[in-house]
Amino acid sequence: MKTIFNTKNVDPMTQPLFLGKDLGVQRYDVLKYPIFKDLDSKQMMNFWRPEEIELKKDRGDFKEMSDNEKFIFTSNLKYQTMLDSVICRGVPTLLEFVTNTELEACLMTWQFFEKIHSQSYSYIIQNVYADSSEVFGGIYEDKEIMKRANGAIRDYNNLMGMACDKNKPSDLKKQIYMTVMSINILEAVRFYVSFVCSFAFAENKKMVGNADIIKLIKRDEALHLTNTKEILKILQKEESEGFTKIAQQCEEDAVKMFENAAEEEKKWASYLFKDGSIIGLNETVLHQYVDWLCMSRRKMIGLPYENVGKNPIAGWTQAWMQSESVQVAPQEHEITSYKIGASKNDLDDMDFGDMKL
Repeated sequence: MKTIFNTKNVDPMTQPLFLGKDLGVQRYDVLKYPIFKDLDSKQMMNFWRPEEIELKKDRGDFKEMSDNEKFIFTSNLKYQTMLDSVICRGVPTLLEFVTNTELEACLMTWQFFEKIHSQSYSYIIQNVYADSSEVFGGIYEDKEIMKRANGAIRDYNNLMGMACDKNKPSDLKKQIYMTVMSINILEAVRFYVSFVCSFAFAENKKMVGNADIIKLIKRDEALHLTNTKEILKILQKEESEGFTKIAQQCEEDAVKMFENAAEEEKKWASYLFKDGSIIGLNETVLHQYVDWLCMSRRKMIGLPYENVGKNPIAGWTQAWMQSESVQVAPQEHEITSYKIGASKNDLDDMDFGDMKL
């Protein structure tokens, strides 16, 4: 029978990441996988609040947008809100099975930051729109968003359904592995079309406060992506974890998951731009970006990949995407643009010459 506190002393150095003995005393002096303590510390150093960003200008910007621009911006904001609602509840589905203290702490902090992200979207919606309820209600009414919600939640729901049935450990291990993979794909792929659109608006001096918030969210998600990468690497390589064969067996399914996510994101880009493009972005460019992104993400976690060329929007997005190279050691990385109480809302003119419209 599972217990919330194991009264027997368990050697933390013998505990696997998942499905070991129940945890007792939380101790962080003896670490089997120090990487997770480093990642947890880095995440806590990145603490921020959406209220630090001024959105008064954004409200005026939105009123001056064309109908097409309003559609693209609002659709992405609703999509982002749905995705962070999923991941905020999705990460804890793994905690039921975690038996490593430093990973447990890392996931708890991760969930906390996903809550900040969800609060941030509410903050944006409340400050930009006259009726926030209309926007939130529109999430459920948008069939394209709900299609993607069904794809995003599938593995979490499957894992929750297996929580009380541990009679088939191989099936449970496979579902844990595929759920980590699903989280990786959500963090690595599903947000990025919407992120790029947010940054494109800011490049055109529109909705810059929103983009500043999205950049903070993007910085956190880059760290969360590293979390999943490290979990997958350990499960794939460490024989003592008992997942190496399962990882090999699941490789084809994992590739298919990436392909499905890529297809969904391309369809989302087509949906966004059905009535026209915005300066710096169009449907074709975003499709190319999704292909490049998915292959680079697959390579990152040891899955088969194809060479599809270079990032088609690397030039103007570099400043926004610089948090992709988040350092694990806290002292090695500082984002000076986001000190408490400060907001950098003035962007330099950027060259859109590398973009094809």
